Amino acid sequence: MSVQAEFLLIALALFLWESLLWLPMRNCVLKRRWRSRHWQARMPGHLFATRAAGVLPLLPGPLEGGLAPCQSPALFPGAENVLHLESREGVFFNLGTLDWKNLVRDGHHLRVNGTHIRLTSPRTLAALSHLRQRGYSVSQAFSRQWQLALSPSRAAREWRRWRLASSTLRFFCPVLTVGFFVGLPLLYLYTSLLNMLLFSAWLWLLMVFISAQLWWLGRRVYPEARGALRMDALLSLLVPFHAMRASENASLHAFATTHPAALLLSTGDLENPWLAHYSRRILFPASPADAAWSSFIRPLLEKHLDFARYDTPPGRDEAEESARYCPRCHALYLKTTTSCQDCHGVALREF
Repeated sequence: MSVQAEFLLIALALFLWESLLWLPMRNCVLKRRWRSRHWQARMPGHLFATRAAGVLPLLPGPLEGGLAPCQSPALFPGAENVLHLESREGVFFNLGTLDWKNLVRDGHHLRVNGTHIRLTSPRTLAALSHLRQRGYSVSQAFSRQWQLALSPSRAAREWRRWRLASSTLRFFCPVLTVGFFVGLPLLYLYTSLLNMLLFSAWLWLLMVFISAQLWWLGRRVYPEARGALRMDALLSLLVPFHAMRASENASLHAFATTHPAALLLSTGDLENPWLAHYSRRILFPASPADAAWSSFIRPLLEKHLDFARYDTPPGRDEAEESARYCPRCHALYLKTTTSCQDCHGVALREF
């Protein structure tokens, strides 16, 4: 293998590494095609996951029309102001009644009585600090965070702000990627060394522009995440592969306080499969902890969402012999089965 081929393979490997995002399991990344109104939901953890976080590859696709790495607030209050953590779907931890002294920032984590909760952006902690200064208790602060995160009007404003602020960033990042992986090899093979050096200097100017854009985002648009965006700006100035993924990295801060359900409702994507599954989880809890989560979040969403549209039987064209179905996960069963094994005993319904 030639030296040039080895260099290209190493560069591609570094680019793919930069395309991997390590996200909390409560995240949901929404993507949609250009000129499409329908979102595709992608959850972290398909490649690799721990108890609380997972890896999600975000490779650039053709004609992408939007990317929104949304996430729900870290904790939710239950009965008697007891706070709960949902580390992943259906897995809850009771953290008890907390005071502000029990919440400590530890790098990219929020440490709560020894439990580390991974955060994607400092904007989450900045919102909590603001509520603390206004005299909120911990339970009241997280309740307020949920109200704001589930607001479709606020999600629409966040989406519009991100689209306007990142328009040039979302254009120059793909240009830099194509120029590095396509333009440079072609110039090396078919033109002189001087042309290749001049083109390399132009690519570096693109990196400078991307770095300046990230610095501006941290100063003017998302000041709560100023430190993280300035670090991304420095890395984008020195590492081309980091600059290629600058738009995706910055979007983590843009939607750190926006729930995916709110963004789907704000764009009118009511038939989205993820939203339907999420609504059925609320309608049909599978455990006492799930019921506590459902009783808290259902009143917040009922203001914006008609749950009855998702309480419908699934299609059974491919399994006509099935007689019952699970109202929560829409799994199909024969008449001899009475409860869903995947949903911890949720009673089945007949067609």
